[in-house]
Amino acid sequence: MNLLVRLFGPPHEFLHLLALWLIGRRAVSFTRSHVEIPADVTTRQYVFVAGLPALVFWSAAAVGLLGALNAPDAGRFVIALIAAAVATLAGIGTLGDLHLIILRLLQDRSPEP
Repeated sequence: MNLLVRLFGPPHEFLHLLALWLIGRRAVSFTRSHVEIPADVTTRQYVFVAGLPALVFWSAAAVGLLGALNAPDAGRFVIALIAAAVATLAGIGTLGDLHLIILRLLQDRSPEP
């Protein structure tokens, strides 16, 4: 597990930082394995910032699978399948972010007490 965090943690967190930069914000704090998103971002901004790594990694996995399906020979099939597997492992690391997005969306829908 530590190996996966070392391999996929920095690119994952960099994508959060990139998303914050794109909306003109900065992280409250960040480490190799966590980026703290400012509390005052809108829900749309939060979904973008938290969801960008998922979009990138799952899209890469889909492209890898398409490459494997369309491979003209066995060598390219194996390379595309390896790329899809690596991107899928990175995508699995985004499931926590997707869970937090769902919680944020549900929180916004619930009536104020």
